[in-house]
Amino acid sequence: MSQPGVTMVIPTYNGAARVEAPLQALLAQQAASEHFEVVVVDNNSTDGTARVVEGSAAVAGLRERGVDVRVVHEARQGLLFARLCGVLSARRDVVCFLDDDNVPEPNFVRDGLAQFEVPGLGVVISRLYPRYEVPPPASISRREHLLAINHRLGDARIDFGAEATLAPTIGAGLWLRREAFLEAVPWRTPEQLMPDRLGKRLLSGGDIELGYLLGKAGYHRVYAPGLKVWHLIPRARFETRYFLRLIVGVVRSEKTLEARYLGRRPNWLTWLKGCARLVGAGLASPALALRGDFAREVLFVLASRWAQLQGPYPDIQGRPPPQAFHAPTQLE
Repeated sequence: MSQPGVTMVIPTYNGAARVEAPLQALLAQQAASEHFEVVVVDNNSTDGTARVVEGSAAVAGLRERGVDVRVVHEARQGLLFARLCGVLSARRDVVCFLDDDNVPEPNFVRDGLAQFEVPGLGVVISRLYPRYEVPPPASISRREHLLAINHRLGDARIDFGAEATLAPTIGAGLWLRREAFLEAVPWRTPEQLMPDRLGKRLLSGGDIELGYLLGKAGYHRVYAPGLKVWHLIPRARFETRYFLRLIVGVVRSEKTLEARYLGRRPNWLTWLKGCARLVGAGLASPALALRGDFAREVLFVLASRWAQLQGPYPDIQGRPPPQAFHAPTQLE
C-alpha cells in the first residue's frame, strides 16, 4: 500500500554526466524529507550511470536528510518502459517524472503535493522553461515547444478537464496520482501504448497518451504554472539534422495519436491536401527570408509538411488501443 507523499522518478539512459543536476535540485527542496523519495531508473546505461548516482554528493545529502534514494534497473530499452518501471517501483501515492536534464525550483515538491489535496485530480502539468547552453538561432527559438518547453501556456491555472481529449501533458515535470495511473494505463500490456523515445528514433507522444488515458478514466488534468522546472538544453540540440529529425518525429507522433484516439485516419483526400501543403510551402519559401535564419527556416517548414504528408507511424497506429475505463469520483 502506498504511503502519502511523492516519488520523484528520474528515468535516464547514459545520463552519468547529467543526472547530478536534478539530484542537486531535489536536495534543495523546501519540502520535508518524509514527504518524498527519489527513484532513478537506469534504462540499460553503459556509462556507469548507476555508479555515479550512488557516489553522488547530492544523493549523500538527501540520504543524510532522511530521503530514501534508490536506483532501479530497467532492461527493456525505451522511455515508456523506464517510466513504467518508476511507477511500479514507487512507494508513495503520487508520482512525478523528471528528466535527467531537469532542474525544478525549490518549492516544486511542496507545492506539487499540495495540488493533490483536490479530489478527482489525476494529472498536474508543470511549467517548463529553457536554460540554453548558448542562445538558440531564430528558427529554433520559434519552435522551442518541440524541446519540451511550455512556459508560454501562461500564468493562469488551466483545467483540461476529465474527458477523452488530447491535452499538453508534457512528461518532464509531470505529476500523476499513482492509483489513477495504475487504473487507467494498461501497464501490464505496454505493447498497447506509444513506445516513446527508443534509441535514435525520435518518437514522442507517450506523455500525451498518459494524459489522454487518465482524462478518459475521469481524472482532471491541470496546468499549474507555479510548479517551475528548468530544462537544460545543450547546443547539440540545435544541430540541423537532429532538429529536422525531431520535427518529423513530433509531427508524425501527433498524427499517430490523432489517428488512434480521435479517429483522424489518413485517406486519399488527406494525402492530396498534404501534397498541396508541401508544394505550397516550397513555393512560399522566398517569403520566409523575412524571418531570419532563412535556410533552416525553409528546411524546418518543409520537414513539417513532409511529416504531415507521411502521416501516422503505421506500426504504432495499428496497435489495439487501450480498453475503456470507468470514471471515478469527479473533481469537486
